[in-house]
Amino acid sequence: MLTRRHVLAAGFLAPFAMNARLQAQEITAVEQVEVRQDGIVGRFHFASGARARTAVILLGGSEGGLPPAKDADDLARSGYPTLALGYFKDWRGQPDGLPASLNEIPLEYFFHAIDWLKRQPEVDPDRIVLMGQSRGGELVLLLGSLRPDVAGVIAFSPSDRVWGGLSFFGPPATAPRPAWTLAGNAVPFQKVAPQRGGPMRDWFTRSQPDEAARIPVDRIRGSVLLISSKADALWPSTTFADEAAAALAKRPGKARMENLQFDDAAHLLMGTGPGMTKLQFPGSSFSIDFGGTPEGTAKARAAAWQAAKRFLAKIELERAVSPR
Repeated sequence: MLTRRHVLAAGFLAPFAMNARLQAQEITAVEQVEVRQDGIVGRFHFASGARARTAVILLGGSEGGLPPAKDADDLARSGYPTLALGYFKDWRGQPDGLPASLNEIPLEYFFHAIDWLKRQPEVDPDRIVLMGQSRGGELVLLLGSLRPDVAGVIAFSPSDRVWGGLSFFGPPATAPRPAWTLAGNAVPFQKVAPQRGGPMRDWFTRSQPDEAARIPVDRIRGSVLLISSKADALWPSTTFADEAAAALAKRPGKARMENLQFDDAAHLLMGTGPGMTKLQFPGSSFSIDFGGTPEGTAKARAAAWQAAKRFLAKIELERAVSPR
């Protein structure tokens, strides 16, 4: 159990001083603490001695479980305390304490996680950034539209529409179920149009549009970074990103928006190191094509991860020189 008192940093820091601080954080050891508090299930990664920093909630996609520790460690090592948050179990049924599948997950669960992270002394409560991939990319856009206190959103391979639930690892659903609920009610979702033998991307492009399922991204007050690939074979993430970017561009104020796209990369763009372009299920003929080439995916992932950290650094610098 983590119980901390928030420590506020006094005064203003010049940009060169902040850069020096970031460099110091990069060589500091990273600590990991399992979090089982306020109903949330995750792992908190932070650099020793970090105080009042821009912080990240890291969210995976339909693979379930906790996001990779190496990615959260890398963010923490760069000076950004990170809560790697689970919201349903992976194929092994881990971790304990989470739903078995991506169905009817209360958005209040993520609200509790945001509030928990704000209370940690390593974290500046005004600088929480949500980062997610695939269904997690959909989720961070949705959460950002509901939480005006979020400083930024980084959405890898996102969707600007809400989709239905999934039961890959849990009991099969007998009817379409919502992925998310709010105040006990289903968040409206768009249904996919699966086709036997057809590319998974077509399931989404052929689906009947439902405006009730579109995420009101124009309500996001913080900065937004969208990252996608034109070769994404899982769903048309560049189309979704362009739709989101068009809506975000209409926001009042000066909140930043970046729409970064690659030509030859797979769906799985978030994280350090090489990424997967195809998943073959052992003992079966079933496989998932994520698109792109291994070379293009590796280059895109490296560039995307650096872009995400530059995005975080800008939030850190902007907040450091602005009045509290």
